[in-house]
Amino acid sequence: MVTYRPYQKEVIERAVKAFTEEGYRNIIIEAPTGFGKSLVNYEIAKRLGVSTWYTTPQVVLLDQLRNDPLISIPILKGRDKYICPVRGVPADIAPCVTIKGYNCPLVDECDYVLDREAVLNSKISGISFAMLIRTRRLEQWGKRELLIVDEADDIESWGEEFGTLVFRTPLSFSDMKDIVRWALKKYERVKAEIKYYEDMDYLTPQEIKRLRELWDLRDKLEFFLEDAERRPYNWAFRKRGDRLYLKIIDVGYVLDKFVWSCGDLRIISSATIIDASQFAKYTGLRGRTLWLRVPHPFPKENRPIVYIPTAKMTKENRNSKSYDEIVSKIEEIAKRHEFEKGIIHAHSYEIAKEIAKRLQPKGWFVITHTEKDRIKKFNRFLRAPKNTIFVSVGFARGIDLKYDLARWQVITKIPFPDQSDLRVQELWIKRRAWKWARYQTIKTLVQTCGRIVRARDDYGVTYILDTSFEYLIRYKKEFPEWFLEAVIFENPSE
Repeated sequence: MVTYRPYQKEVIERAVKAFTEEGYRNIIIEAPTGFGKSLVNYEIAKRLGVSTWYTTPQVVLLDQLRNDPLISIPILKGRDKYICPVRGVPADIAPCVTIKGYNCPLVDECDYVLDREAVLNSKISGISFAMLIRTRRLEQWGKRELLIVDEADDIESWGEEFGTLVFRTPLSFSDMKDIVRWALKKYERVKAEIKYYEDMDYLTPQEIKRLRELWDLRDKLEFFLEDAERRPYNWAFRKRGDRLYLKIIDVGYVLDKFVWSCGDLRIISSATIIDASQFAKYTGLRGRTLWLRVPHPFPKENRPIVYIPTAKMTKENRNSKSYDEIVSKIEEIAKRHEFEKGIIHAHSYEIAKEIAKRLQPKGWFVITHTEKDRIKKFNRFLRAPKNTIFVSVGFARGIDLKYDLARWQVITKIPFPDQSDLRVQELWIKRRAWKWARYQTIKTLVQTCGRIVRARDDYGVTYILDTSFEYLIRYKKEFPEWFLEAVIFENPSE
């Protein structure tokens, strides 16, 4: 018998009633780290007794599901995550993939095949986000009665990524109609190249890789042509040198077509939905929706968020003096936490470089990273001594720094959307979608604060140094209550 954590049983029973008696089509579960969202999602599906896809954009969560003793569902990830028993190579370049008509002598020992069959034959199945999208064309992978999307707060970014295309072409374009005509010809060439590879009796690993790239490009081009011909205003483009950049503006149509359509009923869970109506608007979620918000299960004293106004770190305001002030404050904080590991969220590689450059000569044990070695350096930080400082970029989500892995963290810059991004320029600057920009910022900020303090008996301090926080905190109604109750304003002179 399952022993439930606080609020789990109430959420399960409320969700089941909403689906079975009240006609809700969507349930959004917003619950902080430590609540146990995965178990709640699973128990709802079990009680409903319906066919279910359980998916997430975070592949690591699938491993957690597989290893959870309270959850029993088969899991399937992409072929590249499996090893071929015949050749000992990744299963995505195994003989059954590269050789047409190949009969595998060890098919009964192939983990990929075994997991695939288990997933297809199970009522509740866990599947990677990529697999769910790529296999939608195959009949056996079609819609189920219930779709669960766990850790869904950043699903808008996935839709944006799918609706982003980059091409090399010397041509210039005057408007979207020009681009649609050019893309139609490109689409026909892509289909012809796909047929060329699919007709071959044998493919090298490089050719397999190329074929998969072409399949993805075909899907994106199909979608672009379908949407841009009807709604050219929903796309923005930029030409830089010989590169053509295309980006979708409203990603809701992408998610409706490729994600929400995979289930008649849907459970969306995350720690940072922030606003259910805004989430539904920006992600294209349609139908009657119930928003269940769960209080934070950890004492606020264990997870303080300390605001120390230090410097304004927006691009137009930061300078050498700003960096000196930020680093000086980081040093003070590090001294408070002597012999405890900490992470600095730098927001950009420019900021990370300037902070690391100033910290390292002063004797601090600093680890930082580039775009190429980010995972390697992060793993090094996990193994590092307790007085280590990790200056990071892009670690606001998906990392678990529980207990002594990090007792403190510093947010050096409020994470406003990147104004150099084509979609951000269109939405925030041209269309003045202030609420959208604020929603994205608050969502990322709250996510970042959740990287440390991962259990009820854990503790850690988050420090915010960017004075832009004063602007953001004015919109208190847009923050979760459990976030606000943990905020402490500290006078920098004290």
